[in-house]
Amino acid sequence: MKIARALVALTALALAGCGTMSLPPVHVLGTRTDESHKPTYNGLSIKSGQLVLTESPDATSYVFVLIPKKFYAFTHVAVISVEDGEPWVYDVTGEVKTFPLKKRLMDNVTGKMYRRRLFEYVAPNLYAEIYDPPAGADGEKIAAFVRQKYDEGVEFDSYFDFHDHSKLFCSELAAMAIESAGGPAIRPEESNPNPSVVEGMKWLGVPPGEALPAGRFADPARYVGALGQFPTRTAAWSYFEAKRELHRRFTMDQRMGFLLSVDGSGRIDVRPEISAFTSRAGHLFDGDPNPPEPGDPRIAAAVRKLAADAFGPFPAEAPAPSPVAGR
Repeated sequence: MKIARALVALTALALAGCGTMSLPPVHVLGTRTDESHKPTYNGLSIKSGQLVLTESPDATSYVFVLIPKKFYAFTHVAVISVEDGEPWVYDVTGEVKTFPLKKRLMDNVTGKMYRRRLFEYVAPNLYAEIYDPPAGADGEKIAAFVRQKYDEGVEFDSYFDFHDHSKLFCSELAAMAIESAGGPAIRPEESNPNPSVVEGMKWLGVPPGEALPAGRFADPARYVGALGQFPTRTAAWSYFEAKRELHRRFTMDQRMGFLLSVDGSGRIDVRPEISAFTSRAGHLFDGDPNPPEPGDPRIAAAVRKLAADAFGPFPAEAPAPSPVAGR
């Protein structure tokens, strides 16, 4: 088995899990308050139908960066339902079942829908942002849709097939809920044509050529609030910009093994030089009395300079983009 295949396969098994050995504290890092966003829960303006986008701390989050052709922040999306004044999060996710081990690799990944309190859901993640649903979508109907799927006991789709709704994956659930509530249709887009990514997707049985990344549901105009382990939103989006830069540099001749490593027991990890780069990016504006807000081009410029120092110069295709939502 080629190393690229091994990395993709083992990572795909790991990405479906949501293990939580210990839960760090969750800090509110930002809130939007205006006439239509009055605080309702811990300073946040929480309503049914809002979307929670999260970033996993696991090595698998670096694979999610590479699968879409475009860069998107975040690795998972879920839906909020306010019930008796308390926000609950509904999402669909999977976990690895290794006994008995099945021949088809992704058949060893099973899962279902979960219902968890907001802070409990966010705690295992590195970072989270909350967004209002797209224009035209009724939030109460979005929440009703995911509650219905939860009651039906819908299973996790380990093959990430958007065209078969008998089982669901996270962004498929969100897209269906939004459309059912009068919102826009959100469909898969082109996946990364990099040969190692294409080969891995085919070998796993995941539909090649398309992807529906969680970050598609992020829109700065619909931002509601931020939570997580970073000290500030600036630090979080500097980290995301570092991952954008890795995506930009992942050209057709690159292999997943350049970012990830695997030990003899099959444990996937991020290569030290890569994790050091993203970690340093998160600290670029520490102590700055006037740190840039997400979307400020100073973040992208600083991260590209950091990348040039760490990995060497790389052609600038265009002015450094905004680090929000990959658009």
